Amino acid sequence: MSKADQMQQTPSKANRACKSKKSIDPQNIAPAPYFHYTDRSREVDEDPLTPLAPPYRIPNFLVKLFCILSRDDLRHIIKWLPHGRSWRIIDPVEFEMSVIPTYFGHSSMNSFLRQVNGWGFKRMTQGRNK
Repeated sequence: MSKADQMQQTPSKANRACKSKKSIDPQNIAPAPYFHYTDRSREVDEDPLTPLAPPYRIPNFLVKLFCILSRDDLRHIIKWLPHGRSWRIIDPVEFEMSVIPTYFGHSSMNSFLRQVNGWGFKRMTQGRNK
C-alpha cells in the first residue's frame, strides 16, 4: 500500500477531533447580537466637528484625511468630488506647503502619496470619477 493510500485511510488528528466534538444545535444559539455589538450607524452625530480620535492619541491617517476633506477653508486646495466617491487635490503645491505639514508632521508629497496608496486608494486618471 502506498503512503498516499495510507494517508487517505487514516484520518488526521484534526479530523478525529472535529468528529468527536458535539455538533451545534441551531435552536440553542443565543439570538444576535450575541457578540455584544451595538449598531450606531443610524444615530445622528450631534457634533460632527468633534475630533474622531481621543485627545491623548494621535489620529491615524484616515481620520486626518477625513478632517482635511471636511474643512471648508481648504476646498480650494483639496475637496470631495461632487459624487462623493473620491476626492481631488486641486493645488498640489499649496497642499504640500501648508496642509501636509499641519496634519502629518512632514512636508513630503511623496510620503503622503505612499500613505494614500498604502490604504488602498487608487488614482483615477480617466472616466467619470476622475
